[in-house]
Amino acid sequence: MLYNAAKALLFLALSHSPGVEPAGSSPAGSGISMTPDALMHYSYCISSAKDRNAVIDLERFVLYRCHGDIAISYYNYLGRMHARETIAREDVGLFTYRFITGIGRCWYKTQDAAGLPVSEYGCDVYVEI
Repeated sequence: MLYNAAKALLFLALSHSPGVEPAGSSPAGSGISMTPDALMHYSYCISSAKDRNAVIDLERFVLYRCHGDIAISYYNYLGRMHARETIAREDVGLFTYRFITGIGRCWYKTQDAAGLPVSEYGCDVYVEI
């Protein structure tokens, strides 16, 4: 599984097209991390999304969405790696996003649409098809 994740990340790194980016990804040309920790979090998120049937086919990408402990771990890892972070108020609530260079983002939702406190984590990983 880790080998397949490494192959997918390498493919993304080599085939990433400038100007064609999944929502929330970083500027084209940025390096995708191939460290063992990055690959581990990527692999766990993809596997969890498959196990929970949280895979969405988009026009040019397949979106893998993970939640729970796996997303919390990935979100915290991105914080330790000083990933780009932004806070955004959306129709469904207030989010802090941490970006996975070139392939997606993780989020921490702190308020719902009504402004009430919540605590939800998730990650979106995009794989180009």
